[in-house]
Amino acid sequence: MMMNALNKTLLSVSVALGLSACASVKTADTYDLDFSKQKYTEQSIEVNGQAVKFRAYEGVVYVRNPVDTRYEIINIYVPEAYYNGGEIGGFNAETAPIFLPNQIGGYMPAEPGKPALEGKRGEPEDGQKSPNAALVALSKGYVVASPGARGRTEPTGKAPAAIVDLKAAVRYLKANDKVMPGNAEKIISNGTSAGGAMSALLGATADQKDYENHLKALGAADGSDKVFAVSAYCPITDLDHADMAYEWQFNGINDYKK
Repeated sequence: MMMNALNKTLLSVSVALGLSACASVKTADTYDLDFSKQKYTEQSIEVNGQAVKFRAYEGVVYVRNPVDTRYEIINIYVPEAYYNGGEIGGFNAETAPIFLPNQIGGYMPAEPGKPALEGKRGEPEDGQKSPNAALVALSKGYVVASPGARGRTEPTGKAPAAIVDLKAAVRYLKANDKVMPGNAEKIISNGTSAGGAMSALLGATADQKDYENHLKALGAADGSDKVFAVSAYCPITDLDHADMAYEWQFNGINDYKK
């Protein structure tokens, strides 16, 4: 009963934000959804004295008929060990979970994220840097797939554009499960603030038919958009009280740079 109530609540958020407003404009270009044709670069970042080596597939368009290729793209990072029959933390190329962090904030458009060393909020730029969530996940043996998504400040980004884009990204991963490392039945969605709300909505509206026409208009891969688990940090769905919540959490932090 509680899960059904959560599903209905989160779905109503999407509908209230304007379910029918999703644009279905197509570009002249049609993209191939075969991951095996994608090019990559080999990268390495040191974490705690150990080199984390991985292949980076960046800027991959995840729908055949994208509306905006600034955002309807996904960055995929795979531990190099999985191409050599290796294991990390007990995971291998067949069993590794897929970490799916979005970068959405304020329901605005978001480009895909990247594994990196970053300074903590409020610290000087020359302060000590720590691995972000994507880099930590890679170091633990996860495949990382960070999708971009359209948002409310773009003409084609009104709701439910963002959640439709995230669903399309999940479908891309599932459609390519046999040709890329990682277990697409173990996708773990992650987000913070509005991204946390989108992460929760992604989990709660799996295979919801109300989104099907929007997905077809974009040329999303056929199949399921279910995820295995959701990680949602301070997910904002109660927009009427968002300012009060942030004041309670962040009062006194007066300098912020992004």
